[in-house]
Amino acid sequence: MGVVFRFRALCYHAPPPAGGLDEYLSRLRLDDLRRVAGELSRRVEVWSVRVVAPVVEEAAGVFGVKPARFVEEFYEEAVRVAGYVAFPLGGLDAALLVDLMESFEGAYFSVEYREDRVGEIVRALREVPERAGWVAGSRFAVSFGRPPVTPYFPVTRSGGEGLTASLLYASHVRGEVSRGAALPEALRGAALEAYRLAYEALDASGSQVPLIGLDLSLSPWGEDSVAMLVEELLGMPLMSPGTLSLVRAINEALSALAGSLKAVGFNEVMLPVAEDERLKELVRLGQLRFRDLVSLTPLCVAGLDMVLIPSTVDDRVLRGVMRDLYSLHLLKGRTMGMRVILVGAEPGEDVELGEFGKTPVMDPLQ
Repeated sequence: MGVVFRFRALCYHAPPPAGGLDEYLSRLRLDDLRRVAGELSRRVEVWSVRVVAPVVEEAAGVFGVKPARFVEEFYEEAVRVAGYVAFPLGGLDAALLVDLMESFEGAYFSVEYREDRVGEIVRALREVPERAGWVAGSRFAVSFGRPPVTPYFPVTRSGGEGLTASLLYASHVRGEVSRGAALPEALRGAALEAYRLAYEALDASGSQVPLIGLDLSLSPWGEDSVAMLVEELLGMPLMSPGTLSLVRAINEALSALAGSLKAVGFNEVMLPVAEDERLKELVRLGQLRFRDLVSLTPLCVAGLDMVLIPSTVDDRVLRGVMRDLYSLHLLKGRTMGMRVILVGAEPGEDVELGEFGKTPVMDPLQ
């Protein structure tokens, strides 16, 4: 088959911390990442190159340095090759987080939800976009459950040294389905081709870093819309009757495919509002509400993602949303993420959100 999809990310997961910080940084196989990315780019478009650090507090403890110093030195090393660097947090100091996000514009952070962290999480949700800018809100997320090993940011971790990758292939799958292919067949064809390309790039580059696996999640970017794929399969607009059962069926197909291949991460339908032009349109039309997105999460959608709400929202609403998502995580039995960005605008308004373009603000009470 011809290559008509893109690799959304090629990601290097750093090894566990050991020894001294300088010696550790010198052992990172970032040149292998560069060579693999170069070889893969000869075959298919690679949209981003990424690096995942070990848990910040754990690494800082091993190296005997402050967390801020570890982030700074790891980041400066990683950005020689990568445009995006993820730092899983073992705890949360909102003031320190904001300082780091202001200083390192390609750094992404996530923290696991715990009730005793809620106050700092709410503070971070408010102060990150206020001080570092609205776009910076996309670089901080809360996980409900332990983050998986995945190239999707910010909710990720490094379980050991290796490479992961993800795809942008919603439009490709739509095309295959419109030509008569069954959904599982369309997903599997693209996944097998992606694995073949990845292994060819590894062999050609001479990399000593193993491929841990691909995250086969269906994720959007702009007009390469997951919402449009769901609507194509449903034959009606998103959130029409049958949407919930269809999303479940798609996720079951992804799960089965992931189980038969060397897959990592979420392997789910992803509906980040600011990244999907059709989702934005549905929000503007009033056909997609905040509560609709929350209602989808128990059906194994990755989480409440890239949703803009007014900065005037009451803290009780933010706390309630997190309690609900944590309860849904327990029901679902899988990790979910939350990226909610507080902006100085009212529901129904569009705001300019950098590379994400104009994005509508949602009402968290509707």
